[in-house]
Amino acid sequence: MARAWKNTCNVPMSGILIDTLAYKFLKDWEYKDKSLVYFDWLSRDFFKYLKDIDSDKLYWLAPGSNRYVWKDRSFQYKAKQAYNTSLEAINSEDKGNSYSAKQKWREIYGTKFPS
Repeated sequence: MARAWKNTCNVPMSGILIDTLAYKFLKDWEYKDKSLVYFDWLSRDFFKYLKDIDSDKLYWLAPGSNRYVWKDRSFQYKAKQAYNTSLEAINSEDKGNSYSAKQKWREIYGTKFPS
């Protein structure tokens, strides 16, 4: 899902950076034992995690290899946009407007998700 966001929204992140940060996020996410039914909360919380990362941080260590994974440019502005859009999608769904929610998710992930 994060790679679909990267491609749809032209996010300046390498694939290995997405993988590294997704791994770090999921390791501690409180709902990690839930199914894909929780994709809305997963998305919201992941974008919050990304937008709140210390902007001065320049690299992370990839899980397994401990290879340095460098931040090319700041992705946090795009993460903040996606976070705000995810809140709108969740709010629309809570109000029973599934069509509007789906359109908001598609702003983030493109037209192939959600189906």
